Amino acid sequence: MGGTVLEKVEEIGRKLDEIRGFLEDVFLTTEEWVLLKEVDEIIEKKRFNELKSLDEV
Repeated sequence: MGGTVLEKVEEIGRKLDEIRGFLEDVFLTTEEWVLLKEVDEIIEKKRFNELKSLDEV
């Protein structure tokens, strides 16, 4: 029974990885992801003066 549970957990992990990859492909381009990470870092460090208008991007 332990082997079966482990197999199911691994299968679920693989499916979650597939879903994550799909969502990243559908909703964010690489450029968008990089911009989002930059904004997250700016907000986290409260450097709001570094934020740019969307018209400037």
